[in-house]
Amino acid sequence: MRRRTRSHSTFSAGRTARPGCASAPAVTSSSGSSGAMALKPREIHLTTPISEEDVRGLRLLDRVYLSGTLWGIRDANLRRHLDEGVPLPDGVDYHDHPVLHEGSGYRRRDDGEWELTSGMGATTSTRMERWMSELITRYQCRVIWGKGGLREGSTRACREQGCVYVNTVGGAAAYYDERVKIRNVFWPDLTSQAVLELEVVNYGPGIVTIDCHGNNHNLQVLEQARDRRAARPANGAPR
Repeated sequence: MRRRTRSHSTFSAGRTARPGCASAPAVTSSSGSSGAMALKPREIHLTTPISEEDVRGLRLLDRVYLSGTLWGIRDANLRRHLDEGVPLPDGVDYHDHPVLHEGSGYRRRDDGEWELTSGMGATTSTRMERWMSELITRYQCRVIWGKGGLREGSTRACREQGCVYVNTVGGAAAYYDERVKIRNVFWPDLTSQAVLELEVVNYGPGIVTIDCHGNNHNLQVLEQARDRRAARPANGAPR
């Protein structure tokens, strides 16, 4: 069945945005300067598998919801696979799918099903920066969902391969829980850092903070803050 990517403008009733277009105008440049167009965020619904075309049309600060398969990854399973060279288990495939830097607790019930024991929120993404370029390039995963943003290397990989970074909404783990189910756990010997196969329905919202065009919102904000600080006189008073 053909996947569908739906987008709805949250600001203009009756108008439908098109995230599947080949390219999207940048809201700001990677250096933090204002772009030619200031576009309002949209509400975007993505269903897996996700194509490169689907994400090339996303813009900074768009609000994203996911349905389908979402892979939960952590430091230990990335280290095992990418540093130690251990192949992914049968049944794990990140191609054209989103991955989540997850920080949840879970257990297996007596009936064999898996359940969450803590909120299905995101963990800090910068801890996994050193693996992300390779993961994006090798598997063309289309969405990285996490907390706190990623750095320059991941931004380049997103631009080259067609991937976006989506920042979780802080404090909303309990809200996300209602939209996620653990389908399977791979490498369970890694306990809380196993690979999770998650089934999600309208998982979100999350905010696009790295797009496919070299724009990184978090780095832009950091650069702007540094510029403002540098512009202050020695006594600290604003000019």
